[in-house]
Amino acid sequence: MGKKILIVEDEKAIANALTLKLRSAGFEIFLAQDGETAVSTLQKFPFDLIILDLILPKKDGFFVLEEIKKLKIPTPVIVASNLGQKEDINLAKELGAKDYIIKAEITLAEITEKVKKILGL
Repeated sequence: MGKKILIVEDEKAIANALTLKLRSAGFEIFLAQDGETAVSTLQKFPFDLIILDLILPKKDGFFVLEEIKKLKIPTPVIVASNLGQKEDINLAKELGAKDYIIKAEITLAEITEKVKKILGL
């Protein structure tokens, strides 16, 4: 059984591409399309990694990071966003993100490598 990854992404094309790429690398993938669903899913099930967009319906990625911190969920988070301002990157890292990637500047293969590195694979 592969490591479990929760992808929190509301853009279906990106979510599908990440899902296909990471499944083919042997990971078990779960999806949440908004911040509210992500938090409730994280309260019910353990994951090995979270890939989190910041711009989401209902509750944004910063809210999700705050909740993960508040609930003391130890799962590492990679923020995958197109918000590239230093303030956003710094805030995400302050809230506990292990890594921050700008979606427009990275390939699926590079994301897979980052996932493996964070999971120690």
